[in-house]
Amino acid sequence: MSRLFQFSVQFFGVRPLPMLLVGVMVATVAACGFKLRGALSVDLPFKTVYVAGVPDTSPFSQVLKSQLRANGIGVVPDEYKDRAQVILRVLGDQQMKTVVAVNATGLAREYRLTYRLGFRVDSGNGKELYPPTTIEQNREISFNPQTPQEVLSKEQEDQLLIRDMQNDAAIQVLQRLSTIRVPPGTVLTAPRKPASEVGKRSPDSNSPAQGTTPALPSATGMQPLGGLQ
Repeated sequence: MSRLFQFSVQFFGVRPLPMLLVGVMVATVAACGFKLRGALSVDLPFKTVYVAGVPDTSPFSQVLKSQLRANGIGVVPDEYKDRAQVILRVLGDQQMKTVVAVNATGLAREYRLTYRLGFRVDSGNGKELYPPTTIEQNREISFNPQTPQEVLSKEQEDQLLIRDMQNDAAIQVLQRLSTIRVPPGTVLTAPRKPASEVGKRSPDSNSPAQGTTPALPSATGMQPLGGLQ
């Protein structure tokens, strides 16, 4: 502890937090699914976006939308999705655990967590801006629990790592969005509906029309987001 900090503590009557308490605070924040990170500054060629196919409770959705808003992009709610310049469609995600090493008795001692997410981007008027793409994140973990409590702790660690990979996937999607190029003067929004059509429900992007579901560039396919909770 520096002399200046010691003087401040004595003069102002401030008591430093015990390191154990600091560790508990950090662990609590992590357990809630939050991750401290600054806004990624990117140049995006649109001003409004509708994010389809992912629940608002998903860590991926929360991070992506907060990053979009931090860059001045309006995230359009469901009732105004027809007015969005861009539609980001989350096609699905997948979580896997693969054993990569075993001990002398044949039990797993190291494994790999994998998280995949597929997405595509269209303009509001239906033009493809970014083709169907899969983002993959991996984390390798040692595994040598000795008690049931340690097994439970490892399972909780897995969940935190999955959330961390979802957060990183959101950042990668944002970076991909910044590579979209739109010629000046291009109209991205869908044509306004006639008055007779206002109020009618359009096909939901979360439920693609039969025979039009885009294929993902993944040999294993993807699971619906939210189905692996």
